[in-house]
Amino acid sequence: MMRQDYNLRPTHVYDINQCDQQAVNAYVAKVFGWMFFGLLVTALTTFGIIYGINVNEAFADFIIQMQSVVFVVFIAEFALVIAISRRVERMNPTTAKFLYMVYAILNGFTFGLFAVLYSYHTGGGIQTLGMAFMITAVCFGIMAVYGLITKADLTRFGNLLWMGLIGIIIISVVNIFMRNPMMDFLICVVGLVLFLGITAHRTHMIKHHFASVALATEYEDENGYVRQSAIASNLAIVGALMLYLAFLNIFMFVLRLLGGGSRR
Repeated sequence: MMRQDYNLRPTHVYDINQCDQQAVNAYVAKVFGWMFFGLLVTALTTFGIIYGINVNEAFADFIIQMQSVVFVVFIAEFALVIAISRRVERMNPTTAKFLYMVYAILNGFTFGLFAVLYSYHTGGGIQTLGMAFMITAVCFGIMAVYGLITKADLTRFGNLLWMGLIGIIIISVVNIFMRNPMMDFLICVVGLVLFLGITAHRTHMIKHHFASVALATEYEDENGYVRQSAIASNLAIVGALMLYLAFLNIFMFVLRLLGGGSRR
């Protein structure tokens, strides 16, 4: 049985400029492929729930009752993100892909519930959801391309973006009790800008992740090729997960802004 141990110790240190550009492009394409596949799974799950609610009353009643377990689903989603991110070097690639798909399906379930509640409380229909998706896709695409082609060092902004994310979470929790509409609007605007920045930063970091993958070619290990393949696959899943989360958060903030506008 093959030993699943992906703790690698490099014999040399490389940067992205020392990597073959075609290999970098292939790796980036793999990351975005997994990201879009996860979004597709989430979208199909969401629309399946919405369709089922509209055509089957029993299914609609079941979904409405499932609202009580949404908090448990959120905890499960958070646990999956931690598991995939923390165990990237040790996890079997098949397990990483499976957990990523489970996460995408769970998100589709929560988005299905959210879409129903959003339509009920704001009057926004599928047109609003479609508009929010198109705006998100354009904004995400622009920032992703910028993150890939820029010569600036975006890695230094990681801590700043992380602190901004923590701040947004704290203020959002406080505003749950304050129920201040202006504060909610500011949270949406700042959150949108923050996750656009995160998109550029994460996309920029994908290339540097590939430099770590390239290190595997310098390991003096009889299973070196197998380890390289496992790490490349797992890092691609982690990169896809980070972009997936950024896309969904941008979508949520855009949708909240459009919903707020419809109420006003």
